[in-house]
Amino acid sequence: MSLLSLACCYFRQRIILPMASLGIALGIGVLFTVFAVFNGFLQEMESSIRNVSGDVNVEVPREAPQTEEQYREWFAQVDGVAKAMPQLQWFGLIGRRGSRALDDPRTSDLSGIMLIGSDASELDFGEVEGELPPMQVGAPLAKKLGLEVGDVVEIVTHRSSRGQPVPMRRSFRFTAEYTTGRFDQDLDRVFVRRSDLAEISSTRPEFSHWILHADDGVGAEELAVAVAEHFKNLKLNRFDQPNIHTWRSIGGNFLRAAENQKGILTVVFGFIVLVAAYQLIATLLLTVAEKRHDIGILAALGASPKRISGFFVGLSLVISSIGICLGLLLGWWLIRNLSMVESWLGGGEPIFLEEIYKFDHIPVAVDATMVVLMIGVTLLTATLFSLLPAWRASRTRIVHTLRKR
Repeated sequence: MSLLSLACCYFRQRIILPMASLGIALGIGVLFTVFAVFNGFLQEMESSIRNVSGDVNVEVPREAPQTEEQYREWFAQVDGVAKAMPQLQWFGLIGRRGSRALDDPRTSDLSGIMLIGSDASELDFGEVEGELPPMQVGAPLAKKLGLEVGDVVEIVTHRSSRGQPVPMRRSFRFTAEYTTGRFDQDLDRVFVRRSDLAEISSTRPEFSHWILHADDGVGAEELAVAVAEHFKNLKLNRFDQPNIHTWRSIGGNFLRAAENQKGILTVVFGFIVLVAAYQLIATLLLTVAEKRHDIGILAALGASPKRISGFFVGLSLVISSIGICLGLLLGWWLIRNLSMVESWLGGGEPIFLEEIYKFDHIPVAVDATMVVLMIGVTLLTATLFSLLPAWRASRTRIVHTLRKR
């Protein structure tokens, strides 16, 4: 019988060894699930930010005299810009046509929104009928207002006239519903044609931002530096210099907090795996104490102390490997059935509310590098923790153990 066969025999016969594997499996399963959900959360957040703001967002001063053609020419001169799209952003209030809030803004029937005007070629308004301009509304906002496709909505905003704000009111037709998967963005943004929004706001030029997308292989930070350097070389009046932001800086503190939270959770749940692996010391020490006679027989048959210690290190790796495989299977099952698990934990009620967690679903993304690192660290920890029991086994006296038996 080989030492590996003996290790498998020990594993089958002693319930404490499978229980040690189960402890490691639970730690690995939880860690795998947490990493997958958090990676998915970060990826969805980054994707939603970039879909709205692009890789680089250039905010143009309101009174800048440059034309749209001039800006297009400037961006075409910057290496790394794959696409540049003008955008007009304006604040307003939205309500259902006929709502009493339109006559009394103090009521709760109006919702504050960001009006985003883009070129018609960049938006899909569906079927546009009649004379009213079309509008895209986010699914959560449409649900909040009780809107259906084809309904008429009112926008209340203001325009500037001789330096004074003048109230404006305009009707739009809700022609298409959109969703980015991120609750807060879909709740406070509506999309209209840039030309229609410019008529309301009287903004000149008819853009307030430029959305820049980078070429493949060009990072957002790299592109932002190139754009900033280009505008610096143009030697514009300092009042005409645009503000340049990357998608990461637009994400702000919320994005940074999520990334920091991932690091904290890595440490916390890493200790769970560490504790699960730590039990190997007690388990293997107990195994050494109970199997002294077997150790004595192995030594009497010619097994060297080094080979005996290697046997217990191998037994530790068998326990850890089985635990890792079971943990990965458990984690994979959990991330494939998160909705069902959420229903179990919440008694049929959702736990991950989109109003709190920002998304209308539980995002999941498995990072292969993180999985490999998790497996490697677990095996390394198990090996280190098995050295003490292995050393104790190698120092067992042959004659004493056989005589005591």
